[in-house]
Amino acid sequence: MRALLVAGLLTTVAACGGDDQSEVRLLAPAGIVSDADAAGFERETGCRVDTRVYDADEDIEAIAGRRNTDVAAAPTPEGEPPDIAEQLVRATLHGGVVVTVPRRLAVALDPLLIRPAGRRELSWTIREEGDNDACARRWIAYATSQ
Repeated sequence: MRALLVAGLLTTVAACGGDDQSEVRLLAPAGIVSDADAAGFERETGCRVDTRVYDADEDIEAIAGRRNTDVAAAPTPEGEPPDIAEQLVRATLHGGVVVTVPRRLAVALDPLLIRPAGRRELSWTIREEGDNDACARRWIAYATSQ
């Protein structure tokens, strides 16, 4: 009887695809995927979100390959509309450290120390090398409908 239950459980797990099939691995700059966005997506779709963050000066493709990313938020190709667009500001922190952050995250900084730093436009892209096309497509639909 125990062997029959174990066999049934293994068959069920195999049919569902295991943990990897219910997870989407995202690669995005800091602040693009909020905890609330990830939680809402998980509730709505049943796909777990694993967000990996990159810095603007890093090689996105290299990181995506190393981290087995399904979907990446990468700079929008010229002439295409972005999925994410935000104003950036540059702020000088205590000690002379200069940082560039999205304007929406700069509310806690001294307004006298903030100056415009351009605009960031990103688009969600499904990676061919990704493992979970279904959850990746659901993520893009969810993220672009917000």
